[in-house]
Amino acid sequence: MNVAIRRSQPSDIDVCARINYEAFKDICDRHQFPTDFPTLEFSTEIIDLVLGSPLCFGVVAEIEGAVVGCGFMDERNPIRGIGPVAVDRTFQGCGTGREIMKALLERGQDARGIRLLQESYNMASLSLYASLGFEVKEPFVLMEGKFHSQPQYGFEVRPMAGEDVGECAALCEKLCRCDRTSEIEHALNFLSPFVACQQGRIVAYTCAVSPLSHSVAQTEADMQALLLGAAAYSSEELLSFHLPLRYASLFRWCLQEGLRALKPMAVMAVGEYQSPGGCWFPSFAY
Repeated sequence: MNVAIRRSQPSDIDVCARINYEAFKDICDRHQFPTDFPTLEFSTEIIDLVLGSPLCFGVVAEIEGAVVGCGFMDERNPIRGIGPVAVDRTFQGCGTGREIMKALLERGQDARGIRLLQESYNMASLSLYASLGFEVKEPFVLMEGKFHSQPQYGFEVRPMAGEDVGECAALCEKLCRCDRTSEIEHALNFLSPFVACQQGRIVAYTCAVSPLSHSVAQTEADMQALLLGAAAYSSEELLSFHLPLRYASLFRWCLQEGLRALKPMAVMAVGEYQSPGGCWFPSFAY
């Protein structure tokens, strides 16, 4: 089939949201895992967010004038993040996803690196991304639940303030070897970011305790304190986040606290990649 790629535009929101919702639900249902887009309304909200942002690059794939797929790339930072990418179920396996990915990679060819999150049970997307040069860098699991314990003594966990941005960005640069200042600033304006302090110094922060956002801490103990403190502020019944499996003791602690692992995932990357130090939770992109 002839696949035409063009820039996405505001009028594409509804069709992209439907394709995204149906494609992710289909693969997750077949493997009996929860989808990241549980409702069409939520999918519409996310697509509206990325499609409407001048800091995100989006494309759609068309066949005979009809939109059959879409893909987006976060361009806020020197390291680009791809996602979501989805193809209408009727046109999967026909090269549509490859053409979308090629367009995104061409757009990001001058970036220091490009990363994405991949659901590890999805062999089709794993093979596609690997064939385009991506390598698996970090296996992790999606965690969900409610913490049993109360906030820890010795730490001050509070909402992030404007004057914290520089210190948080420096902590990320030191531990994760990448600049995510723009994401931290965005979280301050639109999300619920928190910092954990010890002796007046920030030792951990989260842009939001959510799979959509990243978190960074000096140690696993600092991350525990951050999670418990942020949970005390939250009105949500259940919290969720991405937990790299290299943090085995933190994983066991989360299970003991009453959280459960929902599905296996992985960070994949092309270009520059330095394994993060300290303790780090990836966002929807990396």
